[in-house]
This record gives sequence, structure tokens and C-alpha cells, in this order.
Amino acid sequence: MPMRTLWFSANLIIAREKESGVDKDIVVTQKDIIELVKAKAAIHAATTILLDHLKLEEENIDKILLAGAFGSYIDPENARTLGMLPDLDLERILPIGNATGSGAKLALLNIGKRYEAEELSAKAVFLELATHPMFVREYIDSMHLPYKSLDRYPRTVNLLKRL
Repeated sequence: MPMRTLWFSANLIIAREKESGVDKDIVVTQKDIIELVKAKAAIHAATTILLDHLKLEEENIDKILLAGAFGSYIDPENARTLGMLPDLDLERILPIGNATGSGAKLALLNIGKRYEAEELSAKAVFLELATHPMFVREYIDSMHLPYKSLDRYPRTVNLLKRL
């Protein structure tokens, strides 16, 4: 008899309509979870490929700067636990807010910073991630939570052992 895969769809209600402030239930759907895992996998795969390109290990990262709305609202510990970010000490993962706006203000108000930005941009190298030979493998391995090989996430493994 052939094996069959059963799928079910469930919504997790985060806040009921009367508590939500938006006149409807706030829910997390199965589709939301799938989209989160795909985004997490793309971020993790990109990080892995960039480190490989630079011939660096995760331990070599001094700081991870989380910019924009993403960086302002994401919880660094949760992102690390999911495997979106490398398994680094939380002190090395810093939300910095609107980096683009802050950088533009600095460049407008300080000619030295403008020249510094121009020098940095001249050193930038474009790396096409989507067609990179490592991308598909890393993306698929990164679809696991936190990662296919748990050796890369000892903090998450320890957290799970305590649960």
C-alpha cells in the first residue's frame, strides 16, 4: 500500500479580536511559519556563503549589526535560537535602527564621513548569492531549525536540553 502524507492546516491565535486592537483575531498560520523558515534559511545561507568567501569562521565575527525595521524589532536571542543568526554571544549582536538614515545624515553634515563612505563603497564587492554553487545546499541545510548539523548551534542544543 503506498504511503500517504497527511497535511493539516492550523492557525495559532495570538490575540483574540477583542484584545487585538485591530478588530480581528491575530493569528499565525502554517503559511506564516513556512515563510519564516524560508526567510531564515536564505539569511543563514547568505551568511555562510559570505563567511566562506572571506575565508572566515563564525567565531571571527566581531559584531552583527541588525539594521532597519528588521533589526529594531527582531529579538536577537530568538533569531539565534532559530538559526537565523550565528551562535554568537548576544553582546555581539546589536540592533542599530535606521542605519541608512543615520548614515545619510552623517554624510550630509560631515564631509569627512562622506569621503569615508565613498572609500568604503569603492571597496565593496558584489557576490551573487542565488547562483552561487553553495547556495542550494546551504539553503536546504538551513531550512532545518536551527540547522541541519546541530554542532553549529550548541547554545540552542543546551536550551532544548533544559526544556
